[in-house]
Amino acid sequence: MTLRQQFSLLTTVLVLILLGGSLLLTLGNGRLFFQQQLDARAYDAATALALSMSNIDNDEQRLRLMDVMFDRGFFRRIELQLPSGQTLSRRAEVALENSAPPWFKQWVELNTLPATTDVMRGWQRLGVLTVESHTDFAYRDLWAMVRQETLWFAAVTMIALVLLHMLLRWLFKPLVRVEQQALALSERRWELQPKLPRARELKRVVMAMNRTVSTLKRIFSEQAYLAERLRSEAFHDDVTGLLNRRAFDQQLSHRLNDGEGHSGVLLLLQLQDFADINQQFGRSRGDELLQSVAQAFQQWLPGGCLCGRRSGADFCVYIDCVSSEEAQQWLQQCHDMLLNGSLNQRQPLPFHIGAIWLQGTSADISDALSGADEALRQAQRQGQTAVQLLQSTPQQAHWSAGHWQQQLLQALEQKSVELLFIPVMSRDNTRRLTQLEVVSRLRCGEHTLPGARFWPMVEHHQLAAEFDLLIIEQTLQAMASQAEALNDDVTCCVNLSPATIAEESAQQRLLALLSRYPQACRQLALEIPEFAVSHTETALQRLADRVKDLGVALGVDQMGRGNQAFSYLQRLPLDYVRIAGHLNRGVHAAVDQRFYLESMVQIAHSRELNVFAEGVEQQVDVDAVLQAGVDGVSGYFFAAPQSSLAALLR
Repeated sequence: MTLRQQFSLLTTVLVLILLGGSLLLTLGNGRLFFQQQLDARAYDAATALALSMSNIDNDEQRLRLMDVMFDRGFFRRIELQLPSGQTLSRRAEVALENSAPPWFKQWVELNTLPATTDVMRGWQRLGVLTVESHTDFAYRDLWAMVRQETLWFAAVTMIALVLLHMLLRWLFKPLVRVEQQALALSERRWELQPKLPRARELKRVVMAMNRTVSTLKRIFSEQAYLAERLRSEAFHDDVTGLLNRRAFDQQLSHRLNDGEGHSGVLLLLQLQDFADINQQFGRSRGDELLQSVAQAFQQWLPGGCLCGRRSGADFCVYIDCVSSEEAQQWLQQCHDMLLNGSLNQRQPLPFHIGAIWLQGTSADISDALSGADEALRQAQRQGQTAVQLLQSTPQQAHWSAGHWQQQLLQALEQKSVELLFIPVMSRDNTRRLTQLEVVSRLRCGEHTLPGARFWPMVEHHQLAAEFDLLIIEQTLQAMASQAEALNDDVTCCVNLSPATIAEESAQQRLLALLSRYPQACRQLALEIPEFAVSHTETALQRLADRVKDLGVALGVDQMGRGNQAFSYLQRLPLDYVRIAGHLNRGVHAAVDQRFYLESMVQIAHSRELNVFAEGVEQQVDVDAVLQAGVDGVSGYFFAAPQSSLAALLR
């Protein structure tokens, strides 16, 4: 029962008590008054009638005189007892029809006394006259009083309840907003009440709640700032803001050896005569040039690419692509972008780019960098501003863009997408299954392509939403088929592409698909990579509101991979985050990396988010990430991706 209902009930009870007490007093006083009036009326009538009868000798005339008084209806009985023993009387049991309900007459009983007097003529006694008043009129008036008072109290009660409701609604507005503040706080949103109530007690409550929200917001902001500062110092170049050599090598090594296959081009850019610029124009001019190059890369590169500064005027870039021809196109675009942009301002600055196309299931990062460096040396031997591409693997059959589109459309039609499930184990000693990461592969004839091979072309042909929906549908079907074996606390996590989130029609189709599997939806989680949060946040918020009622969880994948500020954790209604694999590998040996990992875990836990670590392959790293406080771990240390959900659950 709400406080408002309790106040209303209390008011009603008080009014009923007042009504009951008032009715009892009214009935008691009214009953006594009417009894006195009835007795007095009977006595006066008996006296007057006896006086009139004393002058009459005829009994018939006496009867007519009794009839005259009796016909007025105020008397129940008028009786004259003659000395001879004869009795002249008039009686009426009912004076009014429906004067009052029978129960009321029984409850309020009027005890009237008959008035008796002698009829005298001189000293001669002519008889004894008895007059008894009728109570129907008194009952009528008493019943009318009770009804009027009850109706009055009922009206007063209704008016009081309405006024009380309005008053409580006005008074409780601050408390309702405090409740909304508390709910928003539980949903990791900071809301303040700018308007304080006038009531001192409520004002104190609101001020205390505002201070609590402000304090928690400040604590989270300080934690996020420290974590971002640590990330910037440990993993980013202080001049350009790009990844430093260590961070780039970590992420590239993870890309090349994540077990899902890789396909991309590694570029090394070197600016010539950069030392002369520092000597002639000063270090600040050189820093401005480096910053302009970094800004050009950030604007040009698509999401998910790696870009870093190795040292001096050397930059490195990794871009996902599916063929050497596409790698050549990326290399030429990079050349044109720099030549017509930041490196052609005021005076042209020569540069060289060496690139190597990488494709396979695993590769050594030193070999990849050596190949790119060899390509850079070949470009430098060609003269000023040149590019060169090498291949790390033998040339394979090249698919044209049209052939890729045909294969992808055929895959959608035939639903030739295979699902792999990566188990995520809990942090407790039981190492129970808590999540299943879902990754996909594409069947093309006799070949099976990992996501790194075909997904860039999916995005190139703007088919990401269609493939996302197909993968989610197959995941839901697999969950439904294994509903008995799949524990209720196990969640299947599927990645969504930014295009699916940003496109309204794709969201509507996704909701229609989810509504067909209401039971499985409660164990489904949708993930978005962290680098895509900034430009899809509004659409992601809209999607989160829509899938919340279906029981679908929402998470962020690859946390810590890019340069995204952690403030999005405050704004988005997330359920968990997944830390990027490159931060978990080798964490046992890197103090600053471990401290950064712990900071991210603390920030996420302060928002009541679960934290999972992926890509762990060694026992020492498992121990390190568990000590950091993560809630679950996945990687080849536990199990390789499994194609059979039934076998994995067994």
